[in-house]
Amino acid sequence: MANQFTKDSLPRRQQAKKNGELTYEGYKTCIKCGGSERYTSNGNCVKCEREKGLAKLLDDELMAPYRTKEKQQKNRERRRQTIRENSKRYSQTEKGKISSSISSSNRRARVLSQIPETADFEKIKEIYAECRKISKETGIPHEVDHIIPIAKGGLHHQDNLQIITQKENRSKGASL
Repeated sequence: MANQFTKDSLPRRQQAKKNGELTYEGYKTCIKCGGSERYTSNGNCVKCEREKGLAKLLDDELMAPYRTKEKQQKNRERRRQTIRENSKRYSQTEKGKISSSISSSNRRARVLSQIPETADFEKIKEIYAECRKISKETGIPHEVDHIIPIAKGGLHHQDNLQIITQKENRSKGASL
């Protein structure tokens, strides 16, 4: 079998490996998709490899062993433990920026634990994009607000989100 790489493509891959790059631009295009971006580790087409990976992730039967309730609970608990450790570590240091990063990570963990299986991530992304668009067009800062706050048991679901001004959202707090 003939060498699959041209004389010039090997130096590109070797140079990309030396530079610590994950991908490089190959001389030949992929037979399947026509892309020329390749992984330095194995020379495979980036686009085709990503499609294969996504196909595996979307295969419920294949991913069932990895998506058990026990594993989800374990991951949730691991995130909470990390947050607790960070809170203890930084509680005796200066407040300011460090405490705000801790409270941000606490909020992210709460939101992650409040995402139901019926949540449509595309719709949620659209709501956040619409919020940015409104803020840009009007010049007034807007935020995406949970109608029933996460702190009060509300869910991070598209039906529980609304766009309101930043001032209104900050004055609202976690009250119902």
